[in-house]
Amino acid sequence: MKNLQIYLNTKGANLVTDGVIGTQTLAALDTYIKGQMTLRHYVMPMNGLVWLRTDMVFSNKFDDFVVCYKNYRIVYVAPASTTAGDFYVYNPLSVGGVTGTAVAVAQQVTKSHKFVTSSSWKSLWLGAPYFQQIEPITIYRDGNKDNKVDGLTRQFGLYGINFHRAGIGNFVNKWSAGCQTVPDAHWFEIIKRFNPGQVIDFTLID
Repeated sequence: MKNLQIYLNTKGANLVTDGVIGTQTLAALDTYIKGQMTLRHYVMPMNGLVWLRTDMVFSNKFDDFVVCYKNYRIVYVAPASTTAGDFYVYNPLSVGGVTGTAVAVAQQVTKSHKFVTSSSWKSLWLGAPYFQQIEPITIYRDGNKDNKVDGLTRQFGLYGINFHRAGIGNFVNKWSAGCQTVPDAHWFEIIKRFNPGQVIDFTLID
């Protein structure tokens, strides 16, 4: 997680970039998130996820971060992607008369996602527990295929912008058409912190 330390240093931290997520890195991360929450008039999650977008590029990589809070404390940090994979960048969907790749706008929407699980994961979408979008959010529709998130066209609604697993590879590829995704090894650790039917907020900081 050296990339997280590098990212935090660009935000004013002074961390040794050794890749070890210890007390100093967690403290810097918590301070940064709380500062951004205050600046944006967001509400800190008691139990939930905070997504950090590091740039406005369709990189097809897990170069963003997700931070899991439990009782207002950080309990897990993982690499993530808050943008779609290459497949949907170059093959954008058409929704509401607009053709373009869905990209969640930086925002906070309370009680927006419900944790869906089952005793039989095979019966679940993508074969694993996930968070289903249940409240409208704002997205961009980007269809010019230049690998940069332009943020020109906006839509508001229920577009299936879920939080879910993203396989065992190093690239997003077909795993996301606009969802927030996390590699399997980390996703299966994150979901241990949530209960069936639990509803959490969508908080995305860019």
